[in-house]
Amino acid sequence: MRSQEQIIPFIYPSLVGLLLGLLQTGLFFQLAATLSSSIGTFLLVTLSWLLGSALGVTWLAKRRWPTGVFLALALLAYAACVLMLNAAPFNTRWWLIYGLLIVVTGFYPGVFFARMSAVYSARALFLRENNGFIVGLVLGSLLYMLLGRIVLWAAPVALAALLYLLGEPRPELRHRPEP
Repeated sequence: MRSQEQIIPFIYPSLVGLLLGLLQTGLFFQLAATLSSSIGTFLLVTLSWLLGSALGVTWLAKRRWPTGVFLALALLAYAACVLMLNAAPFNTRWWLIYGLLIVVTGFYPGVFFARMSAVYSARALFLRENNGFIVGLVLGSLLYMLLGRIVLWAAPVALAALLYLLGEPRPELRHRPEP
């Protein structure tokens, strides 16, 4: 039986993946419903997220800011994007702003991967985060269909709060067991 000190580091990357899957699902569904349901919307979310992640992993992770700052920035950018969509639905003049907000949301996964590479093996980190991400995509889609848009707000906030309260595993503990 695993102790709490062992369980939290074991599930932390999966919980982050779950959050990231919920955020991407939320961005896609809300942009598709209130802006455009074209391939352009999918590309906007995907490419902006990847750009933000690349900036996070290569540049921002080296800054001294706590990872919690990037988690808060991701949620604020997500909320700003959704509020703008609700304030002016189908306003295609704001594509660039939506893209920039998604880039900011993507900072967190980049910083997460860069910093957690000191804690986990690449294999364990990617396996756990990716599995959580897939569950987040599926769960976000199902919950959205069953419960509506409120889930796209509540689930990411609740999960981000849990991650913040758990605290990220520290490199000096080096949780590197193979999956």
